[in-house]
Amino acid sequence: MDKLNKQNHVLGRIALAVALLVIFAVPVTMMIVLQTGPDGAKLGSALINPAILIFFLSGAVEVITYSPLLGTSGTYLGFITGNLVNLKVPCAVNARELAGVKHGSAEGEIVSTISVATSTIVTTVIIALGVLFFATLESQFHILSNETLTPAFGSAFTALFAALGYKYFSKDPLLLPIPFTLALILAFAFNLGSSIILPICMIPSALFAIAIYKKQNKK
Repeated sequence: MDKLNKQNHVLGRIALAVALLVIFAVPVTMMIVLQTGPDGAKLGSALINPAILIFFLSGAVEVITYSPLLGTSGTYLGFITGNLVNLKVPCAVNARELAGVKHGSAEGEIVSTISVATSTIVTTVIIALGVLFFATLESQFHILSNETLTPAFGSAFTALFAALGYKYFSKDPLLLPIPFTLALILAFAFNLGSSIILPICMIPSALFAIAIYKKQNKK
């Protein structure tokens, strides 16, 4: 397993480096061809804005939170292709449970990687088809402005993670009160966004889970 993880880290870092070069190559090429670019002063002020720290913190928390769920290869592939929260993580978790493999095992690593790769391919195909046929569908059926479907678009993310979280909370209900109560207070009393709520809830929830684990082990 250690050898497999080392190989996955090497390949993952190479793939991540190549992906970053491609991502940055697109805007740089456009700047060169169009002979334009962002305003230096505004770009600098945006980079030193305290609000940007939230995004850096949220990104760091996502890596810590989702990496154990995705596995080594799945983490590299997932962070390169995106859609972690609403697609990659649920696919990896459900695939492992359906396959009946243990989390952290070689079999679990393989299943997670295959599930993340498959979801990426499916998403790419669906997006390609959507781009091709979206204009026709929207003009005929008005999907995005449909009064019946519009509430579903806003609730899809919540419903997806509620179903995913239920599997864990139903197995160990003691894990639910701390993150649930804290998230409700931060969301409704302080009107904070998910990018702020997530890192705040993560620390006390993790400490509480560790305390429960140690207590159960003593018994």
